[in-house]
Amino acid sequence: MNDDTAWVLVAVTVCVAVYSLPSIIAFHRRHPNRWVILAVNGLFGGTLVGWVVALVWAIHAVHQPDQNGASQGGASGFNLFVNDTRRVTLVAAPQGDGGGKVRRALSPTDAVRELERLGDLRTAGHIDDTEHRMLKATILRMM
Repeated sequence: MNDDTAWVLVAVTVCVAVYSLPSIIAFHRRHPNRWVILAVNGLFGGTLVGWVVALVWAIHAVHQPDQNGASQGGASGFNLFVNDTRRVTLVAAPQGDGGGKVRRALSPTDAVRELERLGDLRTAGHIDDTEHRMLKATILRMM
Protein backbone atom coordinates (compact mmCIF):
# COMPACT_ATOMS: atom_id res chain seq x y z
CA MET A 1 0.00 0.00 0.00
CA ASN A 2 1.46 3.35 -0.96
CA ASP A 3 1.37 6.61 1.03
CA ASP A 4 -1.46 8.15 -1.02
CA THR A 5 -3.80 5.23 -0.30
CA ALA A 6 -3.02 5.39 3.41
CA TRP A 7 -3.80 9.14 3.55
CA VAL A 8 -7.05 8.63 1.67
CA LEU A 9 -8.04 5.84 4.07
CA VAL A 10 -7.24 8.04 7.10
CA ALA A 11 -9.16 11.00 5.60
CA VAL A 12 -12.24 8.85 4.88
CA THR A 13 -12.16 7.39 8.40
CA VAL A 14 -11.94 10.86 9.97
CA CYS A 15 -14.80 12.16 7.78
CA VAL A 16 -17.06 9.22 8.69
CA ALA A 17 -16.25 9.67 12.39
CA VAL A 18 -17.02 13.40 12.29
CA TYR A 19 -20.22 12.80 10.28
CA SER A 20 -21.36 10.14 12.79
CA LEU A 21 -20.36 12.10 15.90
CA PRO A 22 -23.95 13.06 16.95
CA SER A 23 -25.08 9.43 16.75
CA ILE A 24 -22.00 8.17 18.57
CA ILE A 25 -22.57 10.67 21.39
CA ALA A 26 -26.31 9.85 21.62
CA PHE A 27 -25.71 6.10 21.84
CA HIS A 28 -22.82 6.49 24.27
CA ARG A 29 -25.01 8.62 26.58
CA ARG A 30 -27.98 6.23 26.12
CA HIS A 31 -30.08 9.25 25.12
CA PRO A 32 -33.81 8.35 25.04
CA ASN A 33 -34.03 9.79 21.51
CA ARG A 34 -30.90 8.06 20.19
CA TRP A 35 -32.71 6.30 17.35
CA VAL A 36 -34.34 9.52 16.17
CA ILE A 37 -31.00 11.30 16.43
CA LEU A 38 -29.46 8.51 14.33
CA ALA A 39 -32.17 9.01 11.69
CA VAL A 40 -31.73 12.80 11.63
CA ASN A 41 -27.96 12.39 11.51
CA GLY A 42 -28.15 9.83 8.71
CA LEU A 43 -30.78 11.57 6.61
CA PHE A 44 -29.94 15.24 7.14
CA GLY A 45 -26.37 15.13 8.44
CA GLY A 46 -25.04 15.95 4.99
CA THR A 47 -26.43 19.43 5.42
CA LEU A 48 -24.62 21.45 8.04
CA VAL A 49 -27.94 22.40 9.67
CA GLY A 50 -29.03 18.75 10.07
CA TRP A 51 -25.68 17.77 11.53
CA VAL A 52 -25.70 20.65 14.04
CA VAL A 53 -29.32 19.87 15.07
CA ALA A 54 -28.42 16.22 15.66
CA LEU A 55 -25.27 17.17 17.60
CA VAL A 56 -27.06 19.69 19.85
CA TRP A 57 -29.88 17.20 20.46
CA ALA A 58 -27.40 14.44 21.36
CA ILE A 59 -25.52 16.69 23.78
CA HIS A 60 -28.65 18.15 25.38
CA ALA A 61 -29.34 16.76 28.87
CA VAL A 62 -32.65 14.97 29.22
CA HIS A 63 -34.40 14.39 32.53
CA GLN A 64 -35.25 10.75 33.11
CA PRO A 65 -37.38 9.87 36.15
CA ASP A 66 -35.69 7.71 38.78
CA GLN A 67 -38.82 5.64 39.39
CA ASN A 68 -39.15 2.32 37.59
CA GLY A 69 -42.08 2.34 35.22
CA ALA A 70 -42.31 6.14 35.17
CA SER A 71 -43.21 7.82 31.91
CA GLN A 72 -40.28 8.43 29.60
CA GLY A 73 -42.25 10.77 27.38
CA GLY A 74 -45.10 8.78 25.93
CA ALA A 75 -46.23 5.37 24.82
CA SER A 76 -44.88 5.91 21.31
CA GLY A 77 -41.30 5.77 22.56
CA PHE A 78 -40.58 8.96 20.63
CA ASN A 79 -39.77 10.76 23.90
CA LEU A 80 -39.68 14.25 22.43
CA PHE A 81 -41.55 15.70 25.38
CA VAL A 82 -39.82 13.79 28.17
CA ASN A 83 -39.28 17.00 30.18
CA ASP A 84 -42.89 18.14 29.89
CA THR A 85 -44.29 16.94 33.19
CA ARG A 86 -47.51 18.24 34.62
CA ARG A 87 -49.16 17.42 37.94
CA VAL A 88 -52.75 16.27 37.55
CA THR A 89 -55.36 16.22 40.29
CA LEU A 90 -57.98 13.48 40.24
CA VAL A 91 -61.49 14.65 40.98
CA ALA A 92 -64.24 12.23 41.91
CA ALA A 93 -67.05 12.00 39.38
CA PRO A 94 -70.50 13.15 40.49
CA GLN A 95 -72.97 10.50 41.60
CA GLY A 96 -75.08 10.99 38.48
CA ASP A 97 -73.80 10.58 34.95
CA GLY A 98 -74.81 14.12 33.96
CA GLY A 99 -77.89 12.92 32.13
CA GLY A 100 -80.00 12.65 35.26
CA LYS A 101 -79.43 8.92 35.70
CA VAL A 102 -78.21 7.72 39.07
CA ARG A 103 -75.05 5.65 39.03
CA ARG A 104 -75.54 2.06 40.15
CA ALA A 105 -73.93 0.82 43.34
CA LEU A 106 -70.55 -0.86 43.08
CA SER A 107 -70.34 -4.56 43.72
CA PRO A 108 -67.86 -5.61 46.42
CA THR A 109 -65.54 -7.02 43.74
CA ASP A 110 -65.58 -3.75 41.75
CA ALA A 111 -65.06 -1.73 44.94
CA VAL A 112 -62.02 -3.82 45.91
CA ARG A 113 -60.61 -3.44 42.39
CA GLU A 114 -61.06 0.35 42.55
CA LEU A 115 -59.49 0.55 46.02
CA GLU A 116 -56.49 -1.46 44.81
CA ARG A 117 -56.15 0.85 41.82
CA LEU A 118 -56.22 3.89 44.12
CA GLY A 119 -53.58 2.28 46.34
CA ASP A 120 -51.37 1.71 43.31
CA LEU A 121 -51.80 5.34 42.23
CA ARG A 122 -50.82 6.56 45.72
CA THR A 123 -47.84 4.19 45.92
CA ALA A 124 -46.61 5.38 42.52
CA GLY A 125 -46.90 9.00 43.68
CA HIS A 126 -49.60 10.00 41.18
CA ILE A 127 -52.00 11.07 43.94
CA ASP A 128 -51.28 12.33 47.44
CA ASP A 129 -52.79 11.13 50.73
CA THR A 130 -55.57 13.74 50.70
CA GLU A 131 -56.70 12.78 47.21
CA HIS A 132 -56.47 9.10 48.16
CA ARG A 133 -58.71 9.58 51.21
CA MET A 134 -61.24 11.62 49.22
CA LEU A 135 -61.48 9.09 46.38
CA LYS A 136 -61.55 6.16 48.79
CA ALA A 137 -64.50 7.73 50.67
CA THR A 138 -66.32 8.19 47.36
CA ILE A 139 -65.86 4.54 46.43
CA LEU A 140 -67.01 3.38 49.86
CA ARG A 141 -70.15 5.56 49.60
CA MET A 142 -70.99 3.92 46.25
CA MET A 143 -71.15 0.43 47.76
